Amino acid sequence: MKSSALRWLPLFAALGSFTAASAAPLEGPIAFSAAQLQSLGITLVKPQPTTTAAGRTLSARVMAAPDAEWVVTAQTSGVVVRVSVAEGDAVRAGSLLAELRSAEAPQLGAALIQAESSARLARTERDRDRQLHQEGIIAARRVQASEAAATQAESQLAALRMRFKLMGLSAADASQGRVLLHAPAAATVLERLVNPGQRVAEADPLLRLVDANKLMLELQVPVDEASFAVGDTLALPDGRRATVKQTGWGTSEMAQTVRVRAAIPSGPATLRPGQWLKVQREASARAAWVLPATAISREGEQTVVFVKNPQGFSAVPVTVLASEGGSATVSPQGAAALQAESQVAATGTIAIKGAWLGHGGGE
Repeated sequence: MKSSALRWLPLFAALGSFTAASAAPLEGPIAFSAAQLQSLGITLVKPQPTTTAAGRTLSARVMAAPDAEWVVTAQTSGVVVRVSVAEGDAVRAGSLLAELRSAEAPQLGAALIQAESSARLARTERDRDRQLHQEGIIAARRVQASEAAATQAESQLAALRMRFKLMGLSAADASQGRVLLHAPAAATVLERLVNPGQRVAEADPLLRLVDANKLMLELQVPVDEASFAVGDTLALPDGRRATVKQTGWGTSEMAQTVRVRAAIPSGPATLRPGQWLKVQREASARAAWVLPATAISREGEQTVVFVKNPQGFSAVPVTVLASEGGSATVSPQGAAALQAESQVAATGTIAIKGAWLGHGGGE
């Protein structure tokens, strides 16, 4: 009995001191005798197949989709006369949102009238010079000059009209110094940033709007658990399932997390941007298996489980899809495979890992 205990001292000493830097995983199977399996407490389990990897509960923040948020800004400097909406109001496309009084608006109106007059005059002179040139009274060079002047006047008028269109400003409103701001599309008012009587400068933000039918979830997932893939799902408390659309590549240096974003399908208006939710991670898995969490071993960036075969134990690389409550859902990598009749080491994996890394072994 004493000699048997002495036999295992080198193995246990090695298992307590090995490091990733000195580890070199073995290629072939790791053999253990039946007595060694019993002494080291190695037990075996069969993997349970699953088509959905139900993971742990995660915290997620509701946010507007990148293409579903607008900021309504002041088109010119002025004073806010009224704001017609409040936070949470649903507005239709073209609905009046706010009204400004601006001293610059009458100047724009005057500039438009002048540009229209200049363009009419330039067109008249161009047409007259064309007629005179046909009658041989003036030279072609003079016609070319009048045509260039007409083109320039038309361009200036077109640019000014486009500015009025972008501002949502009519000539009648401009002459009265009124600037009316309208909703660019059907949306919900997320935030009201100004109040009546407040002076604003051009491009100052006034309101934030969102399309309530285009919401997303944003999660900050620890790096060692960030095995999300595009297409994975997250179960919401109301029964809907958000679909992962993006997994961040960069990592937060301070928190060591990766950003994951998932699209929320349209449904009841119960969610609001900025709201925090508890969501259940789910991952679609064609070849996924449920194992005890103790069966998972990690070495550097590699994750493996040890599968018993007639020659011993073989390290099978896997991807951990989810882990919660003492169990893990994994999917084999590459050509590796797990079967319903496979026998996977559930306990005693430290000893098997030590032997795999060349720090001891079985027979």
